[in-house]
Amino acid sequence: MPRQTLDFGIDLGTTNSAIAVMEGIAPAIIKNNQGQDTTPSAVGFTKNGVLRLGEAARRVQLAQPQDAYTEFKRRMGSDEVYEFRSSGKRLKPEELSAEVLKSLKGDVEQARGEQVAAAVITVPAAFELHQCEATQRAGALAGFSMTPLLQEPVAAALAYGFQKDQEKGYWLVYDFGGGTFDAALIRAEEGIIQVTAHEGDNFLGGSDIDWAIFQQLLLPRLTEQFDLPDFRRGNPRWEVAVQKLKSAIEKAKIEASRTSRAPLVECLFEDAAGAEVDLESLGMELSQEDIARIAAPIISRSISQVKRLLAGKGLACHDLARTILVGGPTLAPYFRAQLQSELGTSVDFSVDPMTVVACGAAVFASTQPFTAKVTVAVSAGTVGLDLKYKPVGVDADPLVGGRVQAGAEGCANHTIEFANASSGWTSGQVPVNQDGTFALTLAAERKMRNEYQITLRNAAGQPLKTAPESIHYTIGAAVEEQPLIHSISVALANNKTRQYFSKGSGLPQKCTHSHHTADVLVAGDKESSLRIPVVEGESAHSDRNRVIGHMEIRGDQIRRDVPADQEIQVTLKMDESRDIVMEVYIPYLDEEFSTRLALGRKAAANSVEFLHQRLMNENSRRQLLRRKADETEERTAAQIITDLEREISFAELEERIRQADGDFVTCEQCDKLLLEAACRLDEADALIKWPTLVRKVKQHDNAFFQLARECGTPADVQKAQEMNDRMQECIRAKNFARLDAVDDELWRLYSNLRHGHFPYWERTFLWLEPQAPSLSDPEEARRYVLLGRHALTEKNLAGLRSACHGLWGFFPDEVEMYRGLKAGIT
Repeated sequence: MPRQTLDFGIDLGTTNSAIAVMEGIAPAIIKNNQGQDTTPSAVGFTKNGVLRLGEAARRVQLAQPQDAYTEFKRRMGSDEVYEFRSSGKRLKPEELSAEVLKSLKGDVEQARGEQVAAAVITVPAAFELHQCEATQRAGALAGFSMTPLLQEPVAAALAYGFQKDQEKGYWLVYDFGGGTFDAALIRAEEGIIQVTAHEGDNFLGGSDIDWAIFQQLLLPRLTEQFDLPDFRRGNPRWEVAVQKLKSAIEKAKIEASRTSRAPLVECLFEDAAGAEVDLESLGMELSQEDIARIAAPIISRSISQVKRLLAGKGLACHDLARTILVGGPTLAPYFRAQLQSELGTSVDFSVDPMTVVACGAAVFASTQPFTAKVTVAVSAGTVGLDLKYKPVGVDADPLVGGRVQAGAEGCANHTIEFANASSGWTSGQVPVNQDGTFALTLAAERKMRNEYQITLRNAAGQPLKTAPESIHYTIGAAVEEQPLIHSISVALANNKTRQYFSKGSGLPQKCTHSHHTADVLVAGDKESSLRIPVVEGESAHSDRNRVIGHMEIRGDQIRRDVPADQEIQVTLKMDESRDIVMEVYIPYLDEEFSTRLALGRKAAANSVEFLHQRLMNENSRRQLLRRKADETEERTAAQIITDLEREISFAELEERIRQADGDFVTCEQCDKLLLEAACRLDEADALIKWPTLVRKVKQHDNAFFQLARECGTPADVQKAQEMNDRMQECIRAKNFARLDAVDDELWRLYSNLRHGHFPYWERTFLWLEPQAPSLSDPEEARRYVLLGRHALTEKNLAGLRSACHGLWGFFPDEVEMYRGLKAGIT
């Protein structure tokens, strides 16, 4: 019988991948052709273009590093291209991931003789939108017709809690994999599993421990004993030797988890003078003590994120019902000891950390019905049934509804019956409505997969063959909608953001906000454009978030000029697959523009030169803020800077950036550290600027209140009073972020109210006009003066606004407005 639910779940990992299938009420791992539970996420090609996967590809990589690759998951969603030197093949990260997925499909076909048409694929909860999209592309390239995505910590929680409906409370899923880290707070209650909060890092994992061992333990000793000039990761001259070292470290690290010490073996190469370097003959080995010492700061970095996660929900470690460990590195005794010491809580590893995600994915897959795209066609003489039900749920009496596809003759006097042979329960012959619809309640038993045989009878009581012939239902933990991990916002011209979808909200989502153009959009001029970037992240400053896409409306797309300060309506739509569509309506033109955001990240976006410049900028800002904090005696700001200096060494970061040339992952890690430093410095800067912000927001509050009384409605006056109350509350609480948000809203309300008030623009123009000769471009300013005079005479509000905005553009202070991501809206 064809499967009614997807049933197959895949953990597409950075270093290892696995596939599992749901069998009854329990998931089962499907072993690969070598009898292993997991397959290395490695792809290679021989000179003749023969594909090598898993362990075979890893062996190729040791001899020819540019003929096989691993850890490409870390580059998902980028435009990076992997070049296979001997064969000449060039593949993107999602294409390499597709080969791993095909291999897992092949294992199922070999082990069970079954074709896998669709499967759930897991992704780190910290994956950004473009990385999720790339994962789904990989699934399509592998031949899957459906690939619902499931966050890895949710999968782990399902594997633990599927048949444990008596458990409730908060669970922490600590997922430290080969290349990514997730910490998710799970709320489990009455059989419902929900992610309530999350922290994570797509560039933190076991591979970083390997590289730290290489950098701190092996590199100093080898460069001291042998002729190894510029011996480093990323240097093409030493790529074979470095790859052999990395492989030897990884194997020894795993062995040392079971024993106290492990030798570094299978690592032989020559130095620049031709001398043989053989780690085994040198007696080099790794001890648990050395590994624990080197890994400690990396593990601590993950634990810091856990503590931030708990603090954000007002929880402590003792509030956790259980802490679930996921990922191969967590098998090490030193790893678990550090977790227990720093978190002060016991850990649960009763399910294999290496396969728990794949098992949980299979559980989730058993709740996902096939869509019409993959439903088997109904044969002649068979009546099709369109059924609506949940294959898995917490209810012991689930509801089933549907429609009989009976054709023109209708379903008069038809009945339908569902019967569970295992328990002997039957629904009885339930009447079907004339239009073919029906609804009934099933009775389900716990701790089993309930199979219900379906019998449809015509008016004469004769049974009819149906498709499907049966359905199944299991009482077990269900997943509520997976939340957005990061907020989605639109960037504004003043380097601020306007939030559309908030972190933690479910999908699908749709939101519309009104904005105004920041400058003139000149018709027919393709160099003139209105740019609307979309960002992912929590910062109120647009350039502190990740840009995930943008819309650009060019002058050659419009029939007439759009003046500055014209209203535009921006709508974002986001579906369950995380695809984002932006729609922009410009009332002035009565035209709508629409685009599906092309999510992605340039592999060269974080070049060494770019990162070095950012480092210099943030280091200079750190020094400046340190002086200002001392001058203003702002102790909290000074402490933030001190903590930052203790956690992130700018000198070490500079050296790391210098060595990162050609190394995408290290560049990304440096980028994240720089972003973290910038955000911490923003906190200190906000405290130092607090008095200035208070003065500014009071000025804006007063301006809005006066304008509301002059030309607003009673509702506007009431709103002004509400904003004043909010402002006073924020000042009393000394909450910079909330007061800054109040200031933004005050300015937006003020701008909207002044937009259609001619006397305001008349006063503004009369103030600007005499200053035109002293502005940065007097000739161009004079042109705007003439436009403004004409608009005044004609009582042309739009023309007068445009003239004022044009003159404002020549004031030096206005340059600040156009920093950030070059957004064209306010």
